Amino acid sequence: MSNIPAAALVNKQRKHFIGMNAPLGYVAGVGRGATGFTTRSDIGPAREATDVSDDRHAPPVKKKKDDDEDDEDLNDMNYDEFAGYGGSLFKNSDPYEKDDEEADEIYQAIDDRMDEKRKQYREDRFKREIEKYRQERPKIQQQFSDLKRDLDAVSAEEWQSIPDVGDSRNRKKRLAGLREKYTPISDRILANSLGGEMSSTIDPSSGIASMLPGIATHIPGTTTNIGMLTPTGDLDLRKIGQARNTLMDLKLKQSSDSVSGQTVVDPKGYLTDLQSMIPTHGGDINDVKKARLLLKSVRETNPHHPPAWIASARLEEVTGKVQAARNLIMKGCEVCPKSEDMWLEAVRLQPPEEAKKVVKLAVAQNPNYVRVWIKAADLEMEPRAKRKVYRKALEAIPNSVRLWKAAVELEEPYDAKILLNRAVECCPTSTELWIALARLETYENARRVLNKAREHIPTDRQIWITAAKLEEANGNEKMIDKIIGRAISSLSSNGVEINKEMWMKEAVDAEKGGSILTCQSLIRHVVGHGVEEEDRKDTWLEDAEHCVQQAAYECARAIYAHSLSIFPGKKSIWIKAAYFEKSHGTRDSLETLLQKAVAHCPKAEVLWLMGAKSKWLAGDVPAARSILSLAFKANPNSEEIWLAAVKLESENNEFARARKLLGRARESAPTSRVFMKSTKLEWALDNTQEAYTLVKEGLEQFPESEKLWMMRGQLEQYRLKNIDTARSTFTEGTKTCPTSIPLWILLADLELSINNTTKARSVIEKGRLRNPKNADLWLKSIRIESEAGLEDIAKAVLARALQECPNAGVLWAEAIFMAPRPQRKTKSVDALKHCEHDPTVLLAVSKLFWSERKLQKCRDWFARTVKLEPDFGDAWINYYKFELLHGTPEQQEDVKKRCILAEPHHGPLWCKYSKDMQHWQEKTEFFLLAGANNLLPPT
Repeated sequence: MSNIPAAALVNKQRKHFIGMNAPLGYVAGVGRGATGFTTRSDIGPAREATDVSDDRHAPPVKKKKDDDEDDEDLNDMNYDEFAGYGGSLFKNSDPYEKDDEEADEIYQAIDDRMDEKRKQYREDRFKREIEKYRQERPKIQQQFSDLKRDLDAVSAEEWQSIPDVGDSRNRKKRLAGLREKYTPISDRILANSLGGEMSSTIDPSSGIASMLPGIATHIPGTTTNIGMLTPTGDLDLRKIGQARNTLMDLKLKQSSDSVSGQTVVDPKGYLTDLQSMIPTHGGDINDVKKARLLLKSVRETNPHHPPAWIASARLEEVTGKVQAARNLIMKGCEVCPKSEDMWLEAVRLQPPEEAKKVVKLAVAQNPNYVRVWIKAADLEMEPRAKRKVYRKALEAIPNSVRLWKAAVELEEPYDAKILLNRAVECCPTSTELWIALARLETYENARRVLNKAREHIPTDRQIWITAAKLEEANGNEKMIDKIIGRAISSLSSNGVEINKEMWMKEAVDAEKGGSILTCQSLIRHVVGHGVEEEDRKDTWLEDAEHCVQQAAYECARAIYAHSLSIFPGKKSIWIKAAYFEKSHGTRDSLETLLQKAVAHCPKAEVLWLMGAKSKWLAGDVPAARSILSLAFKANPNSEEIWLAAVKLESENNEFARARKLLGRARESAPTSRVFMKSTKLEWALDNTQEAYTLVKEGLEQFPESEKLWMMRGQLEQYRLKNIDTARSTFTEGTKTCPTSIPLWILLADLELSINNTTKARSVIEKGRLRNPKNADLWLKSIRIESEAGLEDIAKAVLARALQECPNAGVLWAEAIFMAPRPQRKTKSVDALKHCEHDPTVLLAVSKLFWSERKLQKCRDWFARTVKLEPDFGDAWINYYKFELLHGTPEQQEDVKKRCILAEPHHGPLWCKYSKDMQHWQEKTEFFLLAGANNLLPPT
């Protein structure tokens, strides 16, 4: 391709070899038998036809190396008047030595130097030439720049008066869209548009008579010919169909009005019957034929193979040939009379009356088939007839457990007991029959029955567990542990493997059946079976949690009790058990457990506090005080116990005692939290100066406590009304605690309160520099711009925030409602991709469904949110508000109860009410109701 001229590539009709030199040895026409010829100037003998000579196109003679002939190009294009012919002064064959290289480098350096001297001049000249060219030939943009500047003075009326630009295309293109377009229409419209007239006969020449067989002949029993619509235009297929239906109707009438007077065809239901006979298998008719042939071949090859007969019958049944299916299956029963499946299939295909005859024949030929007897009983409608069938069956097959169970189910208790006595004699290895008999007997007889059952079946645990349940039901609690212990040892001695999971399942079933003591005994005996000694604690705690998930609370309680008996000094087990009793037990059981817990783990503060809180919630304040006093003795100078005692007194309006306790705490166990609680108490009691003194004293001892800085600044801002002092306090706090995000936000809120938006913006930016990738500070920046009415800037800040914090749920939640309404759903999908399990995003999606009036979806997403994070108070407020507007009173009460049990503490909307000093003594229900009453539905 590299030798092909460029003109041949452009012009496809031009051959690519035109203009090229002929190859060596080329003779024109030699391929078709032509030979070369010679003239007088040729020297040598004449050539043969097969002799291809290269003399005419011989290659040029190569010059010898010692030839002194000059190789330079003497063409006129290579000549210059000043320099002469171009080319090198030296021959190419001369070697390129180091001196030549140095000379070339010197010359190149000189050229570069000379080029630098003229570089500035060349650039200036080029610039002047470009400017001159632009002045002579300016761009269109530059030509209309002055007019574009004047457009700001154009009024709206002038804009409206600007005429539309005309269509400058040619006529063919302009009328292309106006040309008539043809669209195919349905046959129904064409049929309606055809004209027709009534005719009492059919024209034989029209072709319709040949299309409808028999339509040209006179029909017997009629007095007139068939009248039908004959189209005047093209052929009308719809009217042909009408004629066919008319002919069918006449034939039906003829058959019904026969000479004998008997009606052989139902004219009304005939077409309906035809429709009902259409096969509904949906397969191809060719496939059915192939399957039929294949099954026929199988039957003929092996006629004693029952599945072939059954498959053939079902094929005929599926294709709608029920009678053929019945015939086939009955023939199969004759060939294979010992096949139980064959007889059952025959019974299924026959109508009820015929089925009884078939099953009778099956039982006569095969009296030992259990399923045939059960099918015979199912065909009977009366219970008495069913009993009769089962008794005959038991006479034939006395060792069938299935028949005994079916027969017992039909009997009354007294007769069932008699039957079961006979059943256990015939089937002594059936555990179910023994247990059923024991349940019908009295206590003493049941014990004898179970003892006999253990003798006959020594390897079944069900009999032992039933015996334990029997003792529990009759109040013999001492025997339960003995029976379960004997069961474990007896089964082990008989080679039965003790599977812990199976025995635990039996314990759960026993609890659900009401046998609590049996359940607990089973847990005690098997919970440690097969567990390594070092893994016992973790395994037992996992087993307890698994039981709680199954709502088997007694099993979990038994596991905790057994664990504590083995590990009485493990604080973690006591705490788990206490939380279990708090969630699923009673107050008495919790207090009993906590009393045992603090006796074994007196240093566990949380156990003391749980006991005191339980007494306080029950209204027994003195008992709570006594528990806390005992806790003080066991844990002197404990901050948690000090503050719990203060909370107990303040909640019961014993403010003087609370002050004394806080004073003693500041002396004996001074911590930043103690100073914070002291300040909060004085602030709540309107002792502003005392609170201010306490917070300053706390900051002197604990300057790195961010909460003390926040309380001091808020006291100065809201109580002392000193904005400058509050600003300096917050500023100093951000310097001391630069990683405290709430301090930066409070300082920005202070600036916003005096309408200093610029200063607030700079404060948040400084906070972001100190705390990069912090979503809360970015959220505050976005809201500052939004509250200032700068929505575009807010969106730009949001985009930057999402780039820096792509997995921040609060930012995605803000982005959902900042987006235009059509884009919110897409934005919510993106948010869920990045933060699938973030409660803030789930709450935003719930509110999105609420705004779109998708109530059920909204309710589901609210439930999902509070389940994921029950401590998120904002979700509870929105959920309760939603139920107030769209739910029933039962749903509202359910949400309220669940919120009170969860006791949420977090969320901006929730903290707005819970952190307010006016509501410092209020409970969870108050905050929920206050937040819901002031909340507006999302839009």
